[in-house]
Amino acid sequence: MTSKISRIAQLAGKVESNSGSAETLDATNATILAYDPVMDAEFEQFKRNPVTKHMSRFGSEPGARKMSLTFKAELMGPVANCRGTTLPITPFLRACGLSETFPNNNSNLYIPISNNFVTCTIAKYEDGFRKTMLGAAGNVKFQFKVGEPIFCEFAFQGKYSEHSDTALLSPTYPAQVPFIFMGATVTIAGNSLVLDACELDLQNEIVISPRPQDPSGIDYAKITGRNPIMTFDPELVATTDHNFYSLIMSRSTMTVVIIMNDSIGNCINFSLPAVRYTGLKEGDRGGIRIMNATCEVCKNSDGGNDELTITMGASSSSSMSSSSTSSSSSSNSSSSNSSSSSSFSSSSSSRSV
Repeated sequence: MTSKISRIAQLAGKVESNSGSAETLDATNATILAYDPVMDAEFEQFKRNPVTKHMSRFGSEPGARKMSLTFKAELMGPVANCRGTTLPITPFLRACGLSETFPNNNSNLYIPISNNFVTCTIAKYEDGFRKTMLGAAGNVKFQFKVGEPIFCEFAFQGKYSEHSDTALLSPTYPAQVPFIFMGATVTIAGNSLVLDACELDLQNEIVISPRPQDPSGIDYAKITGRNPIMTFDPELVATTDHNFYSLIMSRSTMTVVIIMNDSIGNCINFSLPAVRYTGLKEGDRGGIRIMNATCEVCKNSDGGNDELTITMGASSSSSMSSSSTSSSSSSNSSSSNSSSSSSFSSSSSSRSV
């Protein structure tokens, strides 16, 4: 028998035309660069425990065939000639409740949705062994750490499809580079604070829907809610520079903007127009007093689906409209987000974290 090498593995994923029904995967679906992927079978077992004349147990019966997947992936901008096209990470972001559009056909725009969710067929190839899950939906956390790539941490649920001895695919990996959390513009309520790490967690609520007609006993995973939060660790400053305690006691929201470039001419903008502090804890970083802050990420208009906008585009001398981070917006969140995020500001050339 030949051992399977942990280092030799890959993920492939594709949005399903019909949720819970398998898509055929090929090398073009396996270009995402995954860190530490773990796909586990979480098969239910019905414990048979009737009363009898003895205390010996009966064998359990196999039940619903759930699957889970966790992994991390670098958030990368497209190469220059691929701006405005689907990225390798897109199927996974879409299965976490984000839509993708292409403003002006030269940028990628991601915003949250509340209906018309999609699911993915995902396979993990493990040095000649493959296992596949269907109807996968999940949650994503965007993680920022100074000096490191922006990571997307995924956690998916779905149903078992198959396992087999199958050779790895041979994808052509795109010439992409990750966005590194350095040289960034980071503003909290208009203030540039000194911080080391930040995390934006969509906190999607996932339900596994049962289906007796399916061999797995499962229909597919469904997103039934989200409660996005942001956590970060800024240094404590004077109240004239940033008044943490007054802000947490206020009903008012504040804007958060994170902008950075990659080394091949892309710019990314995270725009959160309505954020509120919900928790402040004292902390220490190398002898410097910090705040461990938690924030809720709120809707920006009655239309909703506008609490977060992620835009990737060229980092040239285009302009990012400040309307994307304004506290007022159109009730049509999709159109306002598209127009506000279609271009990038020269302000991204001045960087302070």
